[in-house]
Order: sequence, then C-alpha cells, then structure tokens
Amino acid sequence: MSMTTTAHGSPLRGSDSHGQTPDGQSQPPFQVNQTSSPDSSNENSPETPPEQGQGDAPKQNEDEEPAFPHIDLANLDYMINRSQWMVPVLPKGELEVLLEASIDLSKKGLDVKSEACQRFFRDGLTVSFTKILLDEGVNRWKFEIHRHVINNTHRLVELCVAKLSQDWFPLLELLAMALNPQCRFHIYNSTRPCELISSSIQLPEDELFACSPDPQSPKGWLVDLINRFGILNGFQIFHDRFINGSGLNIQIIAALIKPFGQCYEFLTQHTLKKYFIPVIEIVPQLLEKLSDEEFKKEAKNEAKNDALSEIITSLKNLASRISGREETKKTLEMFRLQMILRLLQISSFNGKMNALNEINKVISSISYTHQHGNCEEEEWLTAEQMTEWIQQKSILSIVLKDSLHQPQYVEKLEKILQFVIKEEALTLQDLDNIWAAQAGKHEAIVKNVHGLLAKLAWNFSPEQLDHLFDCFKASWTNANKTQREKLLELISRLAEDDKDGVMAHKVLNLLWNLARSDDVPVDIMDAALSAHTKILNCSCSQDQNTQKIQWIDHFVEELRSNDKWVIPALKQIREICSLFGEAPQNVSQIQRSPHIFYRHDLISQLQHNHVLVTLVAENLATYMDSMRSYVTDHKDYDPETLRLGSRFSHIQEVQERLNFLRFLLEDGQLWLRASQAKQIWKCLAENALYLSDREACFKWYFRIMGDEPDLDPDIIKDFFESNVLQLDPTLLTENGIKCFERFFKAVNCKEGKLVAKRRGYMMDDLELIGLDYLWRVVIQSNDDIACRAIDLLKEICTNLGPRLQSNQVIIHENFIQSCFDRLKASYNTLCVLDGDKDSNSCTRQETIHMVRVLTVLREYINECDSDYQKERMILPMSRAFRGKHLSFIVRFPNQRRHDLDIPSHTNDTVGSIRRCILNQIKANVARTKVELFVDGELLDSLDDRKLIGQLNLKDKSLITAKLTQINSNVSSRPDSPSAGPPRNHQNLYSDDPNPEVESCLPGVIMSLHSKYISFLWEVADLGSSLNMPSLRDAARVLMKLMPPGKEIIVHPFIALLQGNNADIYIMDKTGAFLKICFQIRYTL
Repeated sequence: MSMTTTAHGSPLRGSDSHGQTPDGQSQPPFQVNQTSSPDSSNENSPETPPEQGQGDAPKQNEDEEPAFPHIDLANLDYMINRSQWMVPVLPKGELEVLLEASIDLSKKGLDVKSEACQRFFRDGLTVSFTKILLDEGVNRWKFEIHRHVINNTHRLVELCVAKLSQDWFPLLELLAMALNPQCRFHIYNSTRPCELISSSIQLPEDELFACSPDPQSPKGWLVDLINRFGILNGFQIFHDRFINGSGLNIQIIAALIKPFGQCYEFLTQHTLKKYFIPVIEIVPQLLEKLSDEEFKKEAKNEAKNDALSEIITSLKNLASRISGREETKKTLEMFRLQMILRLLQISSFNGKMNALNEINKVISSISYTHQHGNCEEEEWLTAEQMTEWIQQKSILSIVLKDSLHQPQYVEKLEKILQFVIKEEALTLQDLDNIWAAQAGKHEAIVKNVHGLLAKLAWNFSPEQLDHLFDCFKASWTNANKTQREKLLELISRLAEDDKDGVMAHKVLNLLWNLARSDDVPVDIMDAALSAHTKILNCSCSQDQNTQKIQWIDHFVEELRSNDKWVIPALKQIREICSLFGEAPQNVSQIQRSPHIFYRHDLISQLQHNHVLVTLVAENLATYMDSMRSYVTDHKDYDPETLRLGSRFSHIQEVQERLNFLRFLLEDGQLWLRASQAKQIWKCLAENALYLSDREACFKWYFRIMGDEPDLDPDIIKDFFESNVLQLDPTLLTENGIKCFERFFKAVNCKEGKLVAKRRGYMMDDLELIGLDYLWRVVIQSNDDIACRAIDLLKEICTNLGPRLQSNQVIIHENFIQSCFDRLKASYNTLCVLDGDKDSNSCTRQETIHMVRVLTVLREYINECDSDYQKERMILPMSRAFRGKHLSFIVRFPNQRRHDLDIPSHTNDTVGSIRRCILNQIKANVARTKVELFVDGELLDSLDDRKLIGQLNLKDKSLITAKLTQINSNVSSRPDSPSAGPPRNHQNLYSDDPNPEVESCLPGVIMSLHSKYISFLWEVADLGSSLNMPSLRDAARVLMKLMPPGKEIIVHPFIALLQGNNADIYIMDKTGAFLKICFQIRYTL
C-alpha cells in the first residue's frame, strides 16, 4: 500500500490550508490517497526503471540529456499552480523524487545539461518551499506533515551544498529561506528540540556547527538544518569560495552571506571563528578591489535590491557574535560609508538611488538608536560622526549635481537634509548649493527643488530662513517671467501652513518688496500681490483680522507718500477688504456677534481713520493735474499706452481709482459727499484730457446712481443742476446721455415731478428739472445722442401722471405750440440766410434743428396714436384713402365651414379682417376667439392695429382661421373700472369708437388748426428750395400723421369744380397731397 500526502491551499487563497471540494464540502488540510498495487512493497532501485516516472533513469550517453522524472515535474507544477494548491511532501511524493533526482544530477555535474532540472530549480522548487515554509496555514498542519516538510528541507540543504560552489542564485535564496529563524515554519516549530545531534550523530564540541541560544525556544529543527549544512561540508565550501575569490561580485557575496547573516545567533563560536572571521576580513578587500567600471556595473545590477546593505548587515551580525571583535563593527560601518561614497561618485542614477537608500538606512538606524537608548549600537556610529562624514565628504554637493529631475531621488535627498537640519549641521553654503542646483535648470528640476525647500524651510533656523529669502531676492533680479512665476509659487507655499505667523510675516514682506521691483512686469506684480492676498486669507495667525488691517494701513501710507505705487496699493486694499464677509441682510446690530467683523465695518473704520474717499478723490485730481503737465510736453501720447516711468496706461490710472471709489461706496455703505462728487466731475468731465476720461466719468456716475444711489441724497439735485446741466450738450456720448437720463429721472422723482411705475415713469408736473437741457441735447448733439434724447423726451411727455390726465388736451396743445415756436424761430433764420453763400454751415445747422424738432413732434404723435386702443374714425392722411384692393380666402380646417372671401385693401387693419370674419359667420363676438395664420405663422392679436399693407399680403392670399369658444365671464369691457388693457381682438373691436377721446389726440388737435398745416407746407417748400430733402420729407411725414381737416377736404373740391387755377397750381406742386384729395373724394 503506497501513500501520497499533499499540503492543500484554499481555492480562494493559495495560502489557506483548509481547502474545499468543488461541491462546497470542507476537506482535511492534508488528504491521504491510498492505492493498492501488487508491487507496492518493493522499493525502486537506481537500476530499475521506476513506475509512473519515479526514480532514476538508466545510464545514458554523455551527449544525451540526462534522465529526469518529467511526469513528476509536470504533476508538481499542476498541483502547486492551481487555485487550490497542493504540495506533495510525503515520502516518494513528487517533491521528494524531484529533489533526489536533482541532488544526484548535481553531484554528477549533469544538472546543467537537463533543461527540466533547471526549470525545477527556477520554478517548482522555489514555489513549493515558499508555500510550505512561509504559508500562513502552517500552524494548522498535522505533526506528520511538519515531519515530512523538515525531511524535504534537509534534502533541499543537501542540494544547496551540492550547488554551493556554483553560485546558483535560486538555491541560495532558498537556503536563506530555509535557514531564516523568522520564517513561519520555524516560528511554529520553535519549541522542538534538536534531533540530529542527540539521536543519530554525536559530534565533539569543536565539530558542533550550531546550537540553540534559547532553551525556551530552541528551534531545534533549524539547528539540525545548520548542522546538516556543516556535516555536508557546506561551511568549508562557503569558506573556500571566499578564499578563492574568483568571480565574486556584490550580488554573489550578498547571496552567499545572507543565509548566515540571518541565523548568526545559532552559529557556534568554533564555526564563526573558523569559517566566518576570514570572510569578514576578506569581503571588504574584495569590494575595494573592484574597478570603477565593475563597481558601476554592479550598482546598475543592484537597482532592485539592497545587496550592499545586506552584506554589511550580515557581516555586522556575524561579527557581533564573535567575542573580542567589537572594533570590527565600527570598521564595517565605516566601510559601508566608504562604499556609499563610491557609489555616489561613480554610479548612474540607479547606483545613486541605492547610495541614498543606504545613507537613509544608516540615518534611520542612528535615529532608532537615539530613540531606544541602545548604547552598544551608539558606539558603532553616532549622529555626530554621520554628520561629520556628510560634511567632510561633501555628500550634499555630490548628490546635488544631477538626477534632481527625478522626484524619487529628491525624496531620498530630503530625508538626508532633514537629518542634517535636525543635527544643526546645515550651513549657509549648503543652502546656496541647494538653491544653485535649480538656477536656470529644467522646469522639472526647478519644481522638485522648490518642493524640497518648501518642506525643509519649516525646520530652518531664523538665520537660514533669512539667507533663503536673500537667495530669492537675488534670483528675482535676473529671473525671466517664467522663473519669477515659479519663485512666487515657492514663496507662497512657504506660508501656507504657518501656525504662529512668523513665516507668513516674512513671506508677506518679501512678496510686497518683490512686487515693488522696478523691472517687474505688471502681470508678475499682480501675481505677487495675488499671492500676498492669498497668504493673508490662509494665514493661521491667531489674529488674522489685525494682521490684515495692519497691511491695509501700510498700503494707505503708500497711497499718501508714493504716487508710483498708488494703483497696486488700491488693488491690495480692495482685495484685503474683500476677504471680510458681507453682513447678512437679516441680521440686526443687536443680533450680531461682537467677534464677527464684516466688510462694511472695516471700510467704515478705514474711512473714519484715514478719510479714504477724500484721500482717493484728491489723489485722482492731483494725478489729472500732473497729466496735464505731461501732455503739454508729450502731445502725441496715446492714453492706452504706458507712459514713461509708469507701469500703467492713463486709462488704467483713472479707471482703477474710480473702481476703488465705487467699491468703498458700495461695500462700505458710504455716501459720496458734495465736495468729492464735484471734484471728480470737474477733473474728468469738465476738464477731461481725453475722451476716455469723460467716458469713464459718465460710466462711473451712471453706476453709482443705480437703484440704490451712492451719491448723498441731499446733494443730488444741486449736483445735477450745478454740474451735469452745465456741461456742453455737444460733449455728451452714449454713456453721457445714459448718465444724464439717470440723474434726470432720479432728481425729478425725488422732487415729485415724475412718478415711477413698473416699466417706466409718468410725468406729474410740467416743470421738470432739466427739461430745457434735454431740448438742448435734442437740437445740439450728434444724431445718435439726439435720437436717445428724443426717445427720452417722448417717454416722459407722453406718459401723463394722475394730476395731469384731466389737462391732457391743454398739455398736447402746449407741447405742439412749443415745437412750432422752435420751428418758427429756425424757419425765420433760414429765410434770412437764404441766398447767402457764406452761411451754408449755418443753414445746414438750422435745418438739422428743424428736422429734429419735426422728429420730436412725429414721435410724440405716433406714441399717442399707438396708446389709443380703439378703432380710429378720424384717420390720419396716410390712411384717409382706400388702399389697393385685396381679397383674402379664409379657410377653417377641421371645423366643417366653407371658405370665406373677405374683401379688404392695403389701408385696412388686421383687426377689421377678424371683425369681418365674425360678421360673416354670425358668431357671438363676446364668446368667440379668432386665431389667424398666414403661412403657418400666427398673427398675434396685439398686431390687430397693423395695416394690411404692412404685412406684405398679396391678393387671394390664403389665411387659415381657427375659432375657439371662450367663457363670456373672462372678458369685460375695456372701459369698465375693473378691466385691464384689452388682450383679445374681440374686446378691441367689439366696442364703438370713441370720437370724444380720439379728438384729444395731438394729431387730431393739429388738424383742427389750419395754421399748422399751412406752416408745414411752407417748411416742406423751404426744404425743396434749399435742396434739403431731409427737411422736406420730415414735414411731409408729419402731415401724413394728421387727419385732414374739413377745410382741407372741402376746399380742394370746390377749387377743382370752379377751375381755380391758383389752387390747382398749389396742389400740382405737391403731387402726393393732390392724390390724397382725389382719393378722399372718390371714397366719399
């Protein structure tokens, strides 16, 4: 009966010894499979071919590949690599068979000829012992399994000894694993006694290779493994390998020494003295003999491990067990430093990284020694000795030469520098070297070094910090734009986490001084000031508000004493004030916390302490005076460009001051007083140097006169009358007329002359303040500004307030008469100038005046006509005749009605079509809504007063109609007390016209006075005679807005019937009017 025992892994975790079967049932951690065979009692002999691939193969020729149990190797690979791994460790199991075969081939020197054996060394052997020695489930295995594991480990040791002289790295790694006291297998079996010495072999004292140092935890099986290694002559081979020394390098030395550097506590004094003292002495000599090229190559190969550190550590461990060899420890440590220095001097990046790692390990060991008070360790290498070595060997200078573009390299360097700083050994020259390492270098190097300094600076002494800032200042002078931006980032980082305000205070002063450098561009200066503000906002100082206010006071002093830095100072004051929050609107003074300082509180305090509004207004006036002197000598100066000796253009100088003043008024809830308001208006509007000055002034006053004016309410009227109304109207611009309009409405509203409504204003007093000036703007300004003024005049004069509604006819008559008075004055002037060739400009000017007055009157009449919501019976002349005949086809889709043919003409209205449709279908006007569509687009009921001719409809056009029944209660008569403005066409046209109200329209009033018509004819004739089409056309357009009076209708017919040549001549001269008269006659 043969037995196969295997160690199981978990199907979920390869290291779990409790596996599960595929159906989810748990199974024992070590499964025993029993198989019966008639030959099971016979052992396989070397001469007999083993069954199922087990045992040794028959002897083969030297040129052939040696025999090897391939099937066992395949089985092993399968079992150890599946998710529920199993390692066969029982006798005659795959692992044992493969180990025996490998030992046999290795002793014969044939293993290298077997590819399967080599693969077993690399893969199966390593994986198997890693699992059985290091697996977490070791403590759940049965004792017999542990027994089989240690037996296989003895075979592993035998294999390692057989290959020891050949420097086979996988086997050396496995030997280190097998002899490691800290592996899980040895820790679990730590209480087991030695078996090799006590039972099978009795060795004399001087032949004992290992013994247990701790009776409580003897780790006897580990001792047996070490003794097995010695019995197999392993220590002698190890010793001879170093004495021979051929082909040894750092990697091989580390791999050979590592197993014994781990189990050094178990080695006997005899073993240490006989085999290891020579090794300890010869290894430094071997390493020193390496040439620079060999050393560089070794350093490159060492990139992914710490071979040098392992060598030194292992040698130190071994030396610590040899009595009387204490000095060797120090020698080894200094040798370690010597090797580190060599790595730094000759190696590439990988070698330098390893060197930095070694230095940091030394530093860590020193720090650990200090922390735990290990006096014995302290004797090897102290912190003072380490810092002395760093200084004497110029370690910092070496590591700063290159590789600084690598973040991981700089990270290692940081730890060294932190140690040097902690030991107070960082010199000012070291600081200079660190700063010089990034000067003018690649952006990556600059970023890494700056980040390094930002971390180190918090541990600098005051002297070191001052010196670092001196480095900043020196670099700032010659740095380009990009370098200055990077420097600002670094300086800002230094103050980000300041806890006590010391660093922040230094950085704030530095940033302000750097921003004031004469050669700094404006964008860099702004960046420095922005960083300044950010630091103030993020400062961890105990009293942030006090720090901010101190800086504001500093900037106010700059404003008083240094004209060159006014704009930066104003910007900073504003930015710092903006760091304070605004007070909630629903928080009263009583509810406020005394510890909260709001923005308007700060500005009020500044105004109280420094009279800031007055100070800035006076500074603006002083600046404008200085600019007048400058412009005198530099007449070609462009205000958009920088002037000599300044960082800002003239426009910026003015605008920044105005912006700051507006900020103080709005956020500080302050009033602009009379003296400052007049001072600003005078220097910018009245005495402007450039058009931009006046524009800036207009915009600024427009903004401060918003819904909540910042101008003192008590002085608005006086300021308007004394300053705004005194400005030459020809100087007004688009922003100027906006500014005037805002003042005009604000003043008259305050005086009760205008009444504000939802979307405009109503005039409630005819004596408006500024009305005469508005007429001057209409007449004297350029066309665009005059148009804006006409619109304002129309808006105000056509919207009458409650007190003036009853006198609207008189108001219309007075307005019309005032317009004709202005026209008459200009007409008389033109008549006087007629024929004078030297007065062409005056003639043109007077003509423009008349055209604008006619435009005012035209807009006035149009606005009043559009406000009249009923059907007109007294038609203007433009509609007093029947237009071109048209007929429309009205179709009712999906409503089962016949198409309608609706007659109309171009002077008819859209509303008349709706009314005609309702009449033809005999619908209830009050309860029927008619929607009309032309080409799919809805004709809105608000457009019912539009003429058919305005819609460009052609004869026989198709109009789609949709009838909708509505609730009769919804609509009400427009003239009822509760009715609002009419919304639907049926309300608009269902009522009878109101001739009484219509007769109050200004166009109708004008038609009742023949003097107006006669004068307008004279004006039109004058326009024709002066070849001024604009004047002629303006008069004719105005006449077309007026309904024809009775004498105008009757007199032409009498004249025509009587053959009055004079009258016919007059009408012939104006063909358009003659046409109107004839069409009226035919219509009547």
